[in-house]
Amino acid sequence: MTVQQLIEELEGMNPEAEVRFASQPSWPFEYSIDSVAVSNPEAEFDFEPAEVVYLVEGNQIGYLPGHVKEEIGW
Repeated sequence: MTVQQLIEELEGMNPEAEVRFASQPSWPFEYSIDSVAVSNPEAEFDFEPAEVVYLVEGNQIGYLPGHVKEEIGW
């Protein structure tokens, strides 16, 4: 996913809504997002992107709610 694709996914959503990260389909948890980091490495290989934006995992909040697992398709 690119930054542009993420922006398009978030368009029209409540800008005050909390953003969380869902992880581990077989043991699903939800996490807060602590920060955003940008890496602009000199790629060693042709298949590596020139720039990558990372959403940094924050605290584990708890188990992912069942209705969210269904929405994701887990």
